[in-house]
Amino acid sequence: MTHPVKRSQRRALAALTVGAVSLPALLLATAPAAQAAGVPIEPVGPIGELPYCEDTVDSEDVAVWLQDVPEDHASPTAWTEFLYTVENGGDEPVDTIYTKLEGWYNAADGSDEPFPFQIQWFVDGEWRDVPFESDAADGHFGVIDQLAPGDSADVQIRTRAEQDRPGWFESWASIRYYDAEDETLCVRDSVEAEWALVPEGDEAPGEPDPEEPGQPSEEPQPGEPSEEPNAPAPQGGSDDDAELAETGGSHALPIAAGIGGAALVAGAGALLIAHRNLA
Repeated sequence: MTHPVKRSQRRALAALTVGAVSLPALLLATAPAAQAAGVPIEPVGPIGELPYCEDTVDSEDVAVWLQDVPEDHASPTAWTEFLYTVENGGDEPVDTIYTKLEGWYNAADGSDEPFPFQIQWFVDGEWRDVPFESDAADGHFGVIDQLAPGDSADVQIRTRAEQDRPGWFESWASIRYYDAEDETLCVRDSVEAEWALVPEGDEAPGEPDPEEPGQPSEEPQPGEPSEEPNAPAPQGGSDDDAELAETGGSHALPIAAGIGGAALVAGAGALLIAHRNLA
């Protein structure tokens, strides 16, 4: 498991995390991941709304992370596993930390048709659904009773779509706890992750088919000099035709262009992780 760096280092390094693609769905179905070591994250239980936050500040000590996420893309219908981690990098213990996770599947075609999916967490030896936009506990799925300085709490998460469609997945994780001296002051931290969804056999983002138009060819292109002397030059056509021959048709673009905003970062397949105010 990659050990998180301190919050100050996150800000300086733009919060960059590298993950790995999950195991095949068959293996995950027959052998659920073992509960991660560390302080347990327990189910919130049957409580109503959390105490009202009169004011909210960013946590300087407790941080939330999503680790082992896919580097760039994953299969839409295969279970994708990653780790939800909370760490106390401060000097004092923190009590009653609420954990929250949201996710959304977006189709590449931009249609309004629903893209049904599942998000689950592994707790008490079984997979349970993560509540989505639940009114109970303001949508927070778990609670950490106490997190001592230097300690961390981890829980395994998995997600998959119910339809094999190209697109991208967005996930938001956050924590909330309350100031020890002012119960109306909420302290929070948040993080988000995003990766492309590529059905089995389809082209991965950033890897165009070399046989598609627009790719370099050894054959002379219209308007280029021929190696044979006195060879007849191509006749007819327009400037638009010549430009199309150089660039290729729009259907040759990789999936990353179609999904309109999947946060794929160049360089070692790293996945950008950016903070968002979610609590």
